[in-house]
Amino acid sequence: MKTLFAALLIAGATPALALAQAEPTTRAPQAGDAAKLAGLIVPDTQMPSLIAAGFRRGFATSIAANATAKALYDANPGMEDFVVQRVSDTLGRLAAADLPALREQLAGIVHDEMEPEEIVDTLAFFESPTGTKIRARVVAAMQKQAPASAEEGQKAAAEAAIGDLTPEDYPALTAFASSSAAKKMQLVNPKIMAASQAWGLQVGSANAAKLKATREAAEAEFLAKGKAK
Repeated sequence: MKTLFAALLIAGATPALALAQAEPTTRAPQAGDAAKLAGLIVPDTQMPSLIAAGFRRGFATSIAANATAKALYDANPGMEDFVVQRVSDTLGRLAAADLPALREQLAGIVHDEMEPEEIVDTLAFFESPTGTKIRARVVAAMQKQAPASAEEGQKAAAEAAIGDLTPEDYPALTAFASSSAAKKMQLVNPKIMAASQAWGLQVGSANAAKLKATREAAEAEFLAKGKAK
């Protein structure tokens, strides 16, 4: 779970990418800006696949560390993928149902730690064509490799972010990089990450029995199908 929100780390990586100067486009702050930014940090549509990627990595590690489980899964090729899919689907639904609680926490952090104008500038960048492209690439990178730590996630995010930038992207990117919003996000990011990690652990622990039952049912179903062949 702790790597699901690595996309937000791009705000901390952007200052290193500055190539030119441009004035940011701003608007007047609005009451719902903090909640809106929290919604961009925790995207609805990508959450299930991000959760699945993180769970798959953690599950493989846990199986490898358990000799009995490893022997069972090694003796039944395909079972790991089958079980992971079932459990991650369940986990995704549970997390999605609890997502408003996380968003409320993140909105509170953003509201308390950032000036209204800084929130507006961050939103303007995240919603620009360049920001949208970068966020999509970062999410795709997180889905593909599910980094195991915040540091690994930040490195993957930065590499993904600059993967296909064009000269047309530089003005928006450097405008944000030179703003106080980007600098503030570097300070806010650890608090957002800590809240996200705590939330992920809470979702997992609160639903531990349900997830265990889902895993056991999936294992039994896979083995039964194998015997029926």
